[in-house]
Amino acid sequence: MRNPLFKRLGRELKQDMGKFIALLLFMTLTIGLVSAMIVADGSMKKTYDDSFEKYNIEDGHFVLAEKADKATLEKIEQEGVKLYPLFYKDREISKVGSKSAHKNTIRIFKNRESINRVCLMAGELPSKRMEIAIDRLFAENNHIEVGEELLIDDLKFKVTGTVALSDYSGLFKSNRDMMLDANKFAVSVVTSETFEKVKDVNMKYAYGWKNLTSVKDDNERNEFSEKFKDSMVEYARLTDFVPREVNQAIIFSGNDLGKDKVMMEFLLYIIMVVLAFAFSVTLRSTVEKEASSIGTLRAMGYRKLEIINHYLAPFVLVLILAGILGNVLGYTFLKETVVKLYYHSYSLPKYVTIWSTEAFLKTTLIPSIILWVISLLILFRLLSLSPLKFIRNDLNRSGNKRALGLNFGSIMLRFKLRIIGGNKGTYLALFLGIFFASIMLLFGTMFAPLLSHFKSEVTNSQLAKYQYVLKAPIETAVDGAEKYSATKLQFDKNDLEEEITIYGINDNSEYVHIRKLDRFKSGNSVLISDGYMEKFGIKVGDELTLKEEFGSKSYKFRVLGTHKYPATLSIFMERQQFNRIFEQKEDYFTGYFSNREIKDIDEMYIATKITLEDLVTIANQLEDSMGDIFYIFWVFSALLFMLVMYVLSKNVIEKNSKRISMIKILGYTNIEVSKLYNRATALVVVFSLLISIPLGEKVTDMIYHKMMLIIPGWLTYYMAPKNYLLVFAIGIACYGLVHILESHKISKISLSQALKDAD
Repeated sequence: MRNPLFKRLGRELKQDMGKFIALLLFMTLTIGLVSAMIVADGSMKKTYDDSFEKYNIEDGHFVLAEKADKATLEKIEQEGVKLYPLFYKDREISKVGSKSAHKNTIRIFKNRESINRVCLMAGELPSKRMEIAIDRLFAENNHIEVGEELLIDDLKFKVTGTVALSDYSGLFKSNRDMMLDANKFAVSVVTSETFEKVKDVNMKYAYGWKNLTSVKDDNERNEFSEKFKDSMVEYARLTDFVPREVNQAIIFSGNDLGKDKVMMEFLLYIIMVVLAFAFSVTLRSTVEKEASSIGTLRAMGYRKLEIINHYLAPFVLVLILAGILGNVLGYTFLKETVVKLYYHSYSLPKYVTIWSTEAFLKTTLIPSIILWVISLLILFRLLSLSPLKFIRNDLNRSGNKRALGLNFGSIMLRFKLRIIGGNKGTYLALFLGIFFASIMLLFGTMFAPLLSHFKSEVTNSQLAKYQYVLKAPIETAVDGAEKYSATKLQFDKNDLEEEITIYGINDNSEYVHIRKLDRFKSGNSVLISDGYMEKFGIKVGDELTLKEEFGSKSYKFRVLGTHKYPATLSIFMERQQFNRIFEQKEDYFTGYFSNREIKDIDEMYIATKITLEDLVTIANQLEDSMGDIFYIFWVFSALLFMLVMYVLSKNVIEKNSKRISMIKILGYTNIEVSKLYNRATALVVVFSLLISIPLGEKVTDMIYHKMMLIIPGWLTYYMAPKNYLLVFAIGIACYGLVHILESHKISKISLSQALKDAD
């Protein structure tokens, strides 16, 4: 037989429509956003992985000082590779009619058909003279539309389309660059005829290769590359050699995909905790409000399970509807929004949406089961009381409690304290909700100040105005140029790998002020950058073990102290010590520090020139590509504030509706009653914010550190003082809106409410 209590379901939903709509909207948006992130992330990762075969991406490439003849190419191919010419020219580019004095760099290739094939994103590939298709992301960042004209040198080009080059998903100009730069560097394709029209200045004779023998993993691939590089020296003069496994333009985006969903899952877990509290308090409030009716039903013979099913029904409907709507949003509008975030960071090819079981389980099924189980346990516990207790409206398990003595302050203050004491469970849930919302809001608001602080730190700790990384040890006559040695090793701690830059510095260096100690020269003592120490919790006196990325050698160093250098995770030692440890000649070096530009070394021998602009590119690119994700935290945090405050303060009003009605009978106006109840809630809100913000900052610090452990590099944690005031102001503003809604609800409580169900 159908439970007749279900006939009340429509009326109950109508009476608490505001509460259920708030829960429904918030759950729908949460499920939709996190689902969209997981689906988009999985789809983009699948697209990236498939691109190696689909677009025939190279196993590596090398650049020669001059074009190789046919005989040389045949000798090289005898090493077990197939070669493909990938010549390119780096030129300056600007929009026709642009007044900007700054010109960006564009890398021009002939259209590819065999290797590193091109994905057309919009428009058409160039087919005529003076037509060009440019990278989609660069075009987006520089507001270049299909059909516009670009000026390269003194030649005008018509943009026929935008493309994604499969070997440039990350726009790195050089493999030694610290960060991609999608604002000032672009890649492009033209016809062979047009390519010849561009000046040959900075022509690079690059050749991509594909292995003719299969390799199982990156280690075997690296072993092959090393042997291939050694044999290449016999055939031609190399100026660059980049195997695929270390090519940042190819692997950087692939390594990053999958990291953002960790942040979104963290968001989901926080919201789940808050919703669990909101559900529990709402259910208890509903049961307390209808205690007499429930007692009567129990006395009439209704089983506990029938009553539980009745009171769970509205919440189950909310869960089901939120799951449906959330997944629809997650696979449509919100997914496209998240995809745009990825496309705003990387130059990825077109993707196909992949159904994600993981997304459905994590965002819909598991949260729904958890909330349903929590609600079920709460109702079972409440309904374990006897029917007589319900009829008497006595749901206290521990007997009558003595009221707290309040012999101070005005009657209004004492009344507000009584309200708080009588609703301590609801207000405890309110505090916890505000606490979690504060964590999210602090996390969202800290990003922009953190990057500004990082830029300031980088500027103040810059090693030199110019840092040159050479391909070969070439001497310079520039006054003040100082030699240094450098290499990279892998640090592995708790299955977390990180690339560490090892510097060998001259005695009494003008640029890196490290203490001159005999231990540097004879032992393995080193200084490490402060970011390296912070990220992995390293202490002075610890012994570090670093290893070659693909080789078998490992090196041990003892930490003597720190050196302030936030730009990279680094180790500093004396150059003589460096050359001894890494078995180099005594006069070996890999680059120069200089406060003056070095112009007497040919560019073909310079691998990278690092300036202050290059150092802050990391922060600029992160700000450009990840800023929108943190704005999402802003919005969700504010919504979480609103939800928690609205649902729980509404419970306070509903629970005390009879008392409010009685106060009105005594002659108090709606405004005066609102002051009593809403200001009591306001006191809890203010107190909760004052406690939650400093505690939340500590939790945010821990979360940030855990998050950065899985991300390459390190950005020093920094919380701007203004963020505390901002979070407090947002919390108060959210409560201000809730205060208006609850004041309206108080005005709707009739005087006759006090006479209902009177004992």
